[in-house]
Amino acid sequence: MPVKDTSKICEQELLLCSAAASFDEAACAQFRRLAQRDLDWKYVLETAELHGLLPLFRSRIEQFFPGALPTEISGQLNRACLANAARNLALTGELLRILALLEAEEIEAVPFKGPALAEQVFGSVAMRQFCDLDILVKPESVVRARDLLASRGYVPEFTLSPAREAAYLRSEHAFQLRKPDGHVVVELHWAFGSKDQAFPLRAADVWRRLRRGKLQGASVGVFAPEDLVFYLCMHGAKHRWERLEWVCSLAEFIRRTPDLDWHALLEMASDAGALRGVYVALLLANDVCALPLPASLAKLAVADSTARELAAKVRTCLFEPEPVHRTREFQRHTFYLRTRERLLDRARIVWFSCARIPHPLAQDWELFRVPPRMMFLYYVLRPLRIFRDYGRRILQG
Repeated sequence: MPVKDTSKICEQELLLCSAAASFDEAACAQFRRLAQRDLDWKYVLETAELHGLLPLFRSRIEQFFPGALPTEISGQLNRACLANAARNLALTGELLRILALLEAEEIEAVPFKGPALAEQVFGSVAMRQFCDLDILVKPESVVRARDLLASRGYVPEFTLSPAREAAYLRSEHAFQLRKPDGHVVVELHWAFGSKDQAFPLRAADVWRRLRRGKLQGASVGVFAPEDLVFYLCMHGAKHRWERLEWVCSLAEFIRRTPDLDWHALLEMASDAGALRGVYVALLLANDVCALPLPASLAKLAVADSTARELAAKVRTCLFEPEPVHRTREFQRHTFYLRTRERLLDRARIVWFSCARIPHPLAQDWELFRVPPRMMFLYYVLRPLRIFRDYGRRILQG
């Protein structure tokens, strides 16, 4: 297990302080005290970038302690944030062009994450770090949307035969396409998670409750506030809350939405068997970002001992070195399982993780060449591939 770097406590506390959803006088004083210390500013900037916090950190410095940074570090931070803003504006322009293209072909589409979330949460597309464009389309339109983007120069991640495409559509949740220069990546979603994730928010429900909002002055579809909070809670759970910015975005959106219908949100999460995932997220928002929670809601979250344990684990591991890829994926998967309170949901997630028909990214179709009419054999062959990848390590203990 990675060893936590205890030599950077002040640097980490400064980043946590900059992540607060609201600043009172005591928080401002604490931020200034930390910023005046003899800090490893290179570590601060590198860690802020890793956690998607550079724009927010710069905003806090300018707001509460201008001139605190050494000249060289200030220059690096300014250049990084200006480059991020320019990239985000270019990506937002491309997103709006894609949405107009889809609308012209009568394909309903909703942007989420990326620039859409930046504007909803912070009021500016420059205030988040993102690298791709996520668009939700209806299942019956996703192939047509993909082909339309391909006709405009976007390159699909892979080419599928009709049989494999049908299997992919049943088990997966998005097509990825990119511009030939690699500068723009688009993910066309028809769901929020693959079949093995059993993501608790259904796209059909989001479509039913859709609102209208603004993105750089253009009218676009936006999630209902309760749907967005639920999505952010479970997206963070799916990735074990590895980026501090995910907690910040959740906390800031809740702070900006005083009329959030908590009863509807909790009922939605309970019906989906993911109430614990919401509790974990709210405990993190309260602990990490000092987000005040309604007393009754805080009491419910604290009463869930597993939610408390998971939130504490995230808080402890925020600044630990990143594990190797396979260990990281296992940790993510285990964490996500524990945020689901129904045994049947957990069993379903495990079953489809081990036995579902895989797609090309999972290596199986490349390793085993099976005729389309015999694709059922992947249910047997997939465990062989998994044993090839993990068996030696398991046997060696």
